[in-house]
Order: sequence, then structure tokens, then C-alpha cells
Amino acid sequence: MKSIELIVRIIIKRGSKILLCKSNEEGQGHYFLPGGHVEFGEYFVDTIYRELKEEMGIEKNQISNIKYKDFLENMYGKEDNKRQELNMIFTADIDSNLEIKSQESHINFEWVEIGEIQNVNFLPKTMIPILVVNFV
Repeated sequence: MKSIELIVRIIIKRGSKILLCKSNEEGQGHYFLPGGHVEFGEYFVDTIYRELKEEMGIEKNQISNIKYKDFLENMYGKEDNKRQELNMIFTADIDSNLEIKSQESHINFEWVEIGEIQNVNFLPKTMIPILVVNFV
């Protein structure tokens, strides 16, 4: 099945570290930015609030300074199951005293030094330069 997915991704920083999701699914083990699929009729900022609540339990009033930064088109999968993603990339601040804990069993969260991002299995790899540029 071929499909196009509209996704928001959020760059969250603490010092020199970036918050990444890590897949717990069998055979996956890759990292990616927090965020998720935009639902029909939903504004991007509302997707950010909803996804951070679903993934980490973070309330809307604990999120600030949301800024659009870039987008990335990504295609993956085999011909019979090819997928296309349109990733809308934002930065956001969260309260610095929050303990980040996954609310979903299929993911965990890790703070990773931005200088180490090329040493982890981050997907899509073509997003790494966007992360580095928008980290400063």
C-alpha cells in the first residue's frame, strides 16, 4: 500500500543534548524525534501539544517557544509497500525540571549529545543536518 504521511517532529534541547525517541519494537532499535502524525483538521501546533501529552504526559502549559524550523521529505519501504513522509520540524522548550518518561510501551526517551547523533541509529539520516543546524 502506498501512502503519504504528514508528521510533526519536535527538537527539544537541554544544554548540549537533544531528546530522542527510541523504538522498543522487535528488530527496530532506531532513534527518531518526538512527534507524530497530524490528524485531519488539526493544526500543527495542536499536533505538537497532543503528541507530547500522549508520548510523555507533558501538559500544554509546560511547553513554550514553539517555532517552525524546516521540513524534510522522506521515502522508505519497498516498492509494494512504499511510504512517503512529509516531516514538519519544530523546536520547542519544555519545563527544565520535568522528568521525561514514556507513556507508550513501544518507545523510550533518551537525551543524546548533539555531537553524538551521527553515532546512533537515527532515522531518517537525512534529517541529521537539519538537527545540527537548528540546535544552535
